[in-house]
Amino acid sequence: MLGEREKDILKRIFSKKDIEELPFEMSKEISEETNIELRAIEYFALENEIVPLRYVRNIGSFTIEGQKKLLASKVMIVGLGGLGGYVLEELCRAGVGEIVVVDYDTFEETNLNRQLLATENTLGQEKADVAKKRASEINKTVVIKSFRDKIENISEIHWEGVELVFDCLDRIDSRLYLEKKAEKLKIPLVHGAVAGWYGQVGFFFPGSNWLSKIYRKHKTGIEQILGNPPFTPSLVASLMTALGISYLLGELKESTFFFFDLKAMEFEKVNL
Repeated sequence: MLGEREKDILKRIFSKKDIEELPFEMSKEISEETNIELRAIEYFALENEIVPLRYVRNIGSFTIEGQKKLLASKVMIVGLGGLGGYVLEELCRAGVGEIVVVDYDTFEETNLNRQLLATENTLGQEKADVAKKRASEINKTVVIKSFRDKIENISEIHWEGVELVFDCLDRIDSRLYLEKKAEKLKIPLVHGAVAGWYGQVGFFFPGSNWLSKIYRKHKTGIEQILGNPPFTPSLVASLMTALGISYLLGELKESTFFFFDLKAMEFEKVNL
């Protein structure tokens, strides 16, 4: 992320600043002055135990070294609806450094009850475009690459460097494609699905084939009958983000799967 020349430049600049925390305005000034990208500046700061102000409240849950790992990470979110919008929001605020987002759809009125990126002003707009704009409004340090297409059409070159993929899809055939693609590329997958008051979340290492086991007898999701209220997607997305960040920090070592019922307030770990 940082060449020797960039390190030397930043060493000289930071040696003149007696700071323990890095304000965003200072990062912007340094970036404009040196042409060094914001992400590299924040990474250099963390290497020298100077915490960017936007991440101060992360430290404690994450270490400074952990925050640095997140900033150096690259992930992919497939699907930017009820789950994907929340996952994107939380990953940007957590400081995951590079995010590839994929969705071919546009926002419509039926999305307004549960999709974070769906507003009256974004109706009819491409979800991938809205997601990129929202990410920039939250954290300009994060590098966003957006694709207005189906995951099946994304070239393998755009998967390069991806360490983790988030399955935020609503089509079973696309989920199964994503599982096979992630297995081929040896990339772990975080899965989430919602239906009414019920939800499921999983983290799968390549080769586990859990989605094939879960969906082997299903062609459509039960959410078409039960609907999706506002609160279930946000909970599932937060759990997905927690699993993903745990993996990126090196703390999650095995595949895991959970099912929950919010009416009964019951959570169950499922062994497949």
